[in-house]
Amino acid sequence: MTIGKASGGMMTVLGIDLRSSPQHDSSVAILSESDMSLCELTSFKTNEELSRIVLDNRPKQIAIGTPLTLPSGMCCLDQACPCVSDNLTRKGRQCEIELAQMGISCFFTSKGSIITTLIYRAIAIRKMLEGMGYPVIEVYPHASKVILFGDGVPPKNSQASLDFLVSRLTPMITGLNGYSESLDIHSCDALLNAYTGLLYSEKSTEALGSDHEGILAVPKLISSQ
Repeated sequence: MTIGKASGGMMTVLGIDLRSSPQHDSSVAILSESDMSLCELTSFKTNEELSRIVLDNRPKQIAIGTPLTLPSGMCCLDQACPCVSDNLTRKGRQCEIELAQMGISCFFTSKGSIITTLIYRAIAIRKMLEGMGYPVIEVYPHASKVILFGDGVPPKNSQASLDFLVSRLTPMITGLNGYSESLDIHSCDALLNAYTGLLYSEKSTEALGSDHEGILAVPKLISSQ
């Protein structure tokens, strides 16, 4: 699915909802920085397809909704490897600890994680995109949903969740209204990631984690604005 196309010279932010396998489509949303309007909704399977999308659009910022770093001190998530976190008193990364303290659930980046394959792919893509000269930030669509819409978001992968997200995203993103029936949960998460990337560009996000281990950008809480 491809909807719209960014025009030349427009400053854009690109959001990615990444799948663990290139056998499945990963969703991409591209928003205009000037007015938060939809430029393009598309998808890719391979990293090479993603690189072409990025080169075609030359975004100012890329936001990926997947862990992009490992816990400090660890070289991998292989349970057979002797590497360990620098902080033995906690599981996962500092940003994930901070999410838990906020009451926001997440998968911890740790050995034995059920999303290990996804994390490895995300790290490889981050390195590829940064090697191409594009700035990449880590975002988390579930955290963005909770902070922006409250904790009453229906469970993911349900029709109620999709309907809820479409109803909330449509008034936020100019030009999305005509495509509401074409959206699925992955394209909605890509839109949320791009929207959070726009907030990051406007300095309207909080930074969880650390520069040393990795920063996760989440929308500022209403009380902190």
